[in-house]
Amino acid sequence: MPPETKGPQLILPDSRYKFSYVSALREGLHLEPAKPEDILLAEKDFLEYLRQRSDMSRPVILPNGKQVKKLPQTDLWLVEGAKFLGMTSIRPLLNDNLRERGGNIGYAVRKSERQKGHGALILKLALPVVRAAGLEKVLITCHDENIGSIRIIEGAGGVLQDKIKIEGLPILERRYWITL
Repeated sequence: MPPETKGPQLILPDSRYKFSYVSALREGLHLEPAKPEDILLAEKDFLEYLRQRSDMSRPVILPNGKQVKKLPQTDLWLVEGAKFLGMTSIRPLLNDNLRERGGNIGYAVRKSERQKGHGALILKLALPVVRAAGLEKVLITCHDENIGSIRIIEGAGGVLQDKIKIEGLPILERRYWITL
């Protein structure tokens, strides 16, 4: 059973949150629905699921279908009590693909917990982590129609660099910089 906490906190992924995390995958965590095989693996062998998420030998598949090498990232989960609320992925290094979409910090809030301030809290808690990693500014991206993320990023001091078209995506991607 997950420990009792005082308010939401960021933690490293923890198998004690397996059932809540799998529930979040089922209801919707990321913009793209979780693959059924990923949900099944998370249910049957959660530690293997977590290992595969961080496996550097597994390629990343871009919206246009192209496969690229995965870069190191640290996933942190926002939890409260026994509930998984959302997550952030922190990437200190960027390649051309992450400079277009993804950036240094990505975040997601499970569908049932959206519009409750969790996205803003995740970003607020993630910024000191990237600062401690030695970054002086971070790139954060979101779809041009994602009003919630636009407000969160701009509320955290994000300055819009531009909006770009990404092959395989129908919506423009906004790219913001936050100086730490």
